[in-house]
Amino acid sequence: MFKKPLILLVILGGLILVAGLFISPGELVHVTAKSEWRMVKIELIKHYLIILGSTIVILGLIFSRLPEEKRLNHYLIGLSVIGIILIITGMFFSPHYSIENFSTIKFLSKDGKARLLFYQIITLIFGCLFLIVPLLVLVKRSSKAKKSLCISISLFGILLFAFLIKVTYINIKYPRNIIFKPGKYGKLLELILGQDILLSDFDPISTLKVKRKVITKAKYPVIDINFHLASAFKTGRDYKFLEPDRLVKSMDSVGVKIIVNTDGFRDNAEKYVKLYPDRFIIFFPTGFPPNIMTNQELANLPKMLEDAVKKGAKGDGEIWKYLGLRTRDETGKVIPVDDPRIDPLWSKAGELGIPILWHMIDVPANFQPIDRHNERYIMLSKYPIFSHYAPGIIPPRDTLIKDRENVFRKHPNTIFIGCHMGMNADDLTYVAYLLDTFPNYYVEISTVLSELGRQPYTARKFFIKYQDRILFGTDGGSLFGVKGWTVEKFYQAYFEFLETDNEYIKYPMQGAINQGSWRIYGINLPDSVLQKIYYKNAEKILNIKIN
Repeated sequence: MFKKPLILLVILGGLILVAGLFISPGELVHVTAKSEWRMVKIELIKHYLIILGSTIVILGLIFSRLPEEKRLNHYLIGLSVIGIILIITGMFFSPHYSIENFSTIKFLSKDGKARLLFYQIITLIFGCLFLIVPLLVLVKRSSKAKKSLCISISLFGILLFAFLIKVTYINIKYPRNIIFKPGKYGKLLELILGQDILLSDFDPISTLKVKRKVITKAKYPVIDINFHLASAFKTGRDYKFLEPDRLVKSMDSVGVKIIVNTDGFRDNAEKYVKLYPDRFIIFFPTGFPPNIMTNQELANLPKMLEDAVKKGAKGDGEIWKYLGLRTRDETGKVIPVDDPRIDPLWSKAGELGIPILWHMIDVPANFQPIDRHNERYIMLSKYPIFSHYAPGIIPPRDTLIKDRENVFRKHPNTIFIGCHMGMNADDLTYVAYLLDTFPNYYVEISTVLSELGRQPYTARKFFIKYQDRILFGTDGGSLFGVKGWTVEKFYQAYFEFLETDNEYIKYPMQGAINQGSWRIYGINLPDSVLQKIYYKNAEKILNIKIN
């Protein structure tokens, strides 16, 4: 009665085992897509198949030697054994283990980690079911079975499952949870009773009374060198704010003459240039993805830039920060910032006479643990995708900075513009060193009011000294409407910082996504400096002249 099913079971297990042994993640990933996530997923499937196939074959061979009258009970025991193996497998192949052993760069995006966590939980759920259900059936089949034993087994299953979920899903997704930490329950009780609040809810209203100069329009025409018409953070409300006619009307009201779209030709950006050719300029952002780039793709970058310039692009950028952090070559290694394979791209930009707008690295806080000592804790908790804290996996920030210097040094005929003050606004002494050392390097001020505005005396001296090397930018294009921030209010905060000595100023990125939990102070620049930062320096680099 049981002979044929057992033979089929052993054959099935053998086929699963062979499939697992012969799967080659390296080959399959080239057939499907050059994705680090696919590499990890295929490697994980390979090991699951090997474990499952081996278990089925071994159990099938063991059961085939048992007397037929005892096989049903042993089948139930076998299912429980499979459950135990699934539980062990689920615990063993955690997201951390999978990334560490199956990823060529020991790194995955937040989405990839979430998928691995999902696979782990599914494995544990099936493991608990395969373990507990057969045991309950065995108890019921036993003549000595007692109701209390069934209840005990059920409770054991529930507690086991709760423990497994705690040490896997909860501890990984919510690392600061206080479950099974009695010493922390007092804080939770205070929160429930209203004696404390969450840090993310802390939104104090200042009682400070100071005179404030109101700025509604820039003192001189403005060229915004960094704006995103296809921002990844764009909301439905943003699309309304950014309709060409409405955006131009907002630009006119605050004195913005030209916007440089740094998202290339995406989201039908050409329509802005077609409708308002004297108000919009397009930069083509050379793409460095968060996964694998082949040598051929790297070699094609100069040609892609040249084609974009022929199509109307006036610059290359915003080149995204994945270069140096996550973009890998065919061997799976992170491509260094100063990799010789990218040199033809930098040289091509110099040959074409266009600037490189480069967002490299991030602020120091993004490379630090997300804990109570991190001054950007609120932002990084809400947007963990901004965190680059992965010691031994992501290159150190200092290494990336030094590699960038090598690029500037090797390509003196190419103009480089450091997005967001080169992500060094927290260390203006170092920015000064770069500007003094490399005449082909410029910086723009988008999204760094939080850093500049809390050091107003130092920042003012810096802006005056390097007035010929600083450009105006905002990184605008999204989050308009969040907490009352409109396009007009967004720009006015920048103008207030540059044109006044107002104190305790609100600024967009602090109000919208908590890039800094503090207010800033104006630096009240002289008119001659304002003119250069607002439009003259950009005119020189872009080789244009505005009215």
